[in-house]
Amino acid sequence: MMKMDRRMPRFTVFLVSVCFAVMLVASGCAVKFISGYDEATDKAVTELQQKMETHLATLESVDGLPECTYENHKQFYDQAKMDINAIAVRAAAIPKNSIITKEIALLSSNLDNFEKLHKISCLSTDQITLVRSHFNTSYTAIHKQLEFAKRGGT
Repeated sequence: MMKMDRRMPRFTVFLVSVCFAVMLVASGCAVKFISGYDEATDKAVTELQQKMETHLATLESVDGLPECTYENHKQFYDQAKMDINAIAVRAAAIPKNSIITKEIALLSSNLDNFEKLHKISCLSTDQITLVRSHFNTSYTAIHKQLEFAKRGGT
């Protein structure tokens, strides 16, 4: 009779045991694909949102008046660009923060387009309502990502 080799079944049991142990360990580990919550970014975005809303309300109040021209509001645009740049630099420095970084880039693009529109002429109340809607969409997207991060990405 032929002698059975018992090493193979032992090796198989060992291999299955190792695989099982790895699966147990891996199932207990959370993999994060987004950054953690950043309170400073959250506050900076909220402050920018408040400044923008104040600016839009100001533009509505001067609708049809000589004070509505771009030159009278250039300082706001310069400050808003600096604020967005500071937020963008902070967001880019945080690992796994590409979604918020992209949302801030879109916010910056919205500001550039808004400024170009204002340079052409004063904005009507209807145009301001549309601009407000675009900015609120951007702010909401950023805040949703920050809230998602605050909850640990779950």
